[in-house]
Amino acid sequence: MSSSNSPSYAQSQGDADSDKFEFTFEFYLDSRRRIESDSIFEYHKEYGRTYHAYRAGSYHVPNDVIEHERQENQYELVKILLDGRLYLAPLSKDPAKAPRKILDLATGTGRWAIEMADAFPHAQVIGTDLSPVQPELVPPNLRFEIDDGNDEWQEGPDWHDIDYIHFRFTVVSWADWGRMLRVAFERLRPGGYVEMQEPDCDVFSDNAEIPASNPLKAWFCDLRAAAAMAGRPIDAVPNLKQLFIEAGFVDVQEKVYKIPVGDWPRGRRLKKMGRLWRQNIADGLPGFSYALWDKWLYRTREQIEVQLVEVRQALMEKKSRAYERFYVVYGRKPEVY
Repeated sequence: MSSSNSPSYAQSQGDADSDKFEFTFEFYLDSRRRIESDSIFEYHKEYGRTYHAYRAGSYHVPNDVIEHERQENQYELVKILLDGRLYLAPLSKDPAKAPRKILDLATGTGRWAIEMADAFPHAQVIGTDLSPVQPELVPPNLRFEIDDGNDEWQEGPDWHDIDYIHFRFTVVSWADWGRMLRVAFERLRPGGYVEMQEPDCDVFSDNAEIPASNPLKAWFCDLRAAAAMAGRPIDAVPNLKQLFIEAGFVDVQEKVYKIPVGDWPRGRRLKKMGRLWRQNIADGLPGFSYALWDKWLYRTREQIEVQLVEVRQALMEKKSRAYERFYVVYGRKPEVY
């Protein structure tokens, strides 16, 4: 795959397969002791939503059923965008060369980790998250752990010489993107890959620049400002390729996709993607706004609601032909460094 600096639309749709699993899993805290209390399930309730209990307050997006459904719909959209692929890094399917250790950070509902474990049945797959919201039935080679990647990474054989480390939709999660890549680099085996799949939280148009007064554009501007003040900057995404290089990765590749916002494109597939992405943004507006706007922008609930009404109206507008950029960047740890 060659590097590409020019955003492009994906050209074909992948089909999502449904899988059945027969194995249960147990929650682990930092891989060092089994959780024996219900404390991680004692979710913090605010703004009519629930938020994670472990490292409470460090992540400002809800963990409730509403958010789970949004994440599942978001997952299906990305499968269309990536032609059904789970990853773009050149991972071998040859059993002798295929990944043996796979790590999925901020796994969310665990959907990607489950499908990856099924795709690589001989690999040990670990999915980490702040919330124990993953399903109970998973492949036997997968386990979920309650963990915060901003902390010091765990020790032990499962956390060293990893073949593939995956990040997807982890914006508003990390205090320092460069540090995350440096630590991931250290934990890879020589020849292993890290891949990040992240949206650039802004909207663009090929017709004309979308003005700052546009409610959707203004909302993304507020999101970037609030996230930065919360210590979770999200403006690093367009610079991920450079951060990979600075962390020591080689053969760094970047693919930038355009995801339409709304059904303004002509093609059936792009229309579907646009509808899904518009709905994804609309469904995520309250969850991304309430805590961040309240705590860091000092907005009242009424002020937030008025803004979100304006954003929802802007989402239905087709004239600007808005799209969001989605970055997929991966790099390899050299065999000798």
